[in-house]
Amino acid sequence: MRKKTNQDVLRLVSIFQSFVKNKPTPGRMYEEIQMMRFKVKPLQGNLTEVNLRNQKFLETLWSLGKLDEFFQKEYPKLSFKNKQIFTKIFDDLYHKYQQDLNKINLYQNKFTRQNPVLEIEIFKETDNQKKTN
Repeated sequence: MRKKTNQDVLRLVSIFQSFVKNKPTPGRMYEEIQMMRFKVKPLQGNLTEVNLRNQKFLETLWSLGKLDEFFQKEYPKLSFKNKQIFTKIFDDLYHKYQQDLNKINLYQNKFTRQNPVLEIEIFKETDNQKKTN
């Protein structure tokens, strides 16, 4: 039985990996990221000097969003044992994508005189975070 449990989770991981391997165009990724309701909030630094349409940034953020969607869809269907394995694997993937985001140079001008500091928060807007007019 344990072998089947591992195979089920590995099959799901394989499905997810093949999905993110076949990324759409950067323009389509940008649209999908907007539909995922990701928000970028500067904590330190100036966002006007950065390129938020950087291809690596879009790919990584899109992959994070798809990881979240896939996890939310598949997690409830799993047995308790599968949930533990699935959570561990997807938690590792999540941290890898976060590390990838931290390594991306978003500055448009690569030859700035000083090393400007940029710290941003990326989050998904939820219904209770929406502002009312």
